[in-house]
Amino acid sequence: MVKKVRVGKRTSAEYQAIGKLIEDMYLVNSPGQPKVLWFSFLRGLAYGLGIFLAGTLVIALLAWILSFFDQIPIIGPIFENIVNNLDK
Repeated sequence: MVKKVRVGKRTSAEYQAIGKLIEDMYLVNSPGQPKVLWFSFLRGLAYGLGIFLAGTLVIALLAWILSFFDQIPIIGPIFENIVNNLDK
């Protein structure tokens, strides 16, 4: 037999029962502090590595794009100086 669910206002006892169920579900599925710390550490390493690689690629792409402007008469020396500083 299917239990009928009442729609509308709930009593304090019903809210407490729902809260207890949610708390039990959290405690059963909680990975524990050591796992959370290890996961956060690995996430931080991956984030740092991603930022480093993305920054390297952006600077390399910027240097490559700026290398096309060194043949323009007026701004060529300025861009050439920037590219030389980026290549160091």
